[in-house]
Amino acid sequence: MTGSGSLAVVVPLKGGPLAKSRLDLPAGVRVRLAEAFARDTLAAVVADLPDALLVVVTGDARTAAWCGDLAEVVGDPGGGLDAAVRSGLGYARSRGHRRAAVLLGDHPALRPGELAEAVGHPGPAVVPDADGTGTALLLVALDAGLPVTAFGPGSAAAHEALGHRRVDLDLPGLRTDVDDAPSLHRALRLGVGDATRAALRRVTLPGVQATIHRAPDEQGHGGSALLDDGTQVAVPRESLADSGLLHLRVGQRVTVELDDDGRTCRRAWIAGIGPGRPVG
Repeated sequence: MTGSGSLAVVVPLKGGPLAKSRLDLPAGVRVRLAEAFARDTLAAVVADLPDALLVVVTGDARTAAWCGDLAEVVGDPGGGLDAAVRSGLGYARSRGHRRAAVLLGDHPALRPGELAEAVGHPGPAVVPDADGTGTALLLVALDAGLPVTAFGPGSAAAHEALGHRRVDLDLPGLRTDVDDAPSLHRALRLGVGDATRAALRRVTLPGVQATIHRAPDEQGHGGSALLDDGTQVAVPRESLADSGLLHLRVGQRVTVELDDDGRTCRRAWIAGIGPGRPVG
């Protein structure tokens, strides 16, 4: 859609072997998961904002091929994320759009209605991520030219410094971008899209840190643990098999591997010692 009253949504997608490098997984698995996150993100944009112009910026040929049916594809000029965003915003402006939202392609837990609510707020504005430091969504005006953006570590404060109003919205799916194991498990607890669920069926998820809240006992009763974000997860007795752990105590720090829903431990072991390795 072209026109000054319509919204453009710009989604930069890296793609390729370096995608989601902070996930402790083999490169091929990371690439598949990154693509699944992006597919679910784009599907949420199309479902929630059907009249918006969707612009994907990528330098990866495979990514450009699969998302071509959903979006206008613009080549990544190189030079980092802000350069990619600028290229997408420039394309949107050339099509007559004067309002745009920038959304990274790693929001697999987006819920229906979240994007529509967020873009209803006047820009320039920044919606911070769940940690409050990164940028989940950036709303910009294109009337006077292309805005300066500052994606990267601490981007929420950086965008505020550039004049974007901070909007702390109660939209957990939008504010959960997946960069590492804890944020992946946070997304799983919210519920992820079809593409991510399908990709995860073939993946052993990386472990996350937790603190024992209630210890499993020798009678076979399960326990529980608290993740670092305060979420309580079940620790069945069988999750300790092959861990070398005979007893757990309340307050003990462990590493846990969660199931696909992020609510039950598949395995638990002493932090820093791999699963299946006895504790000396």
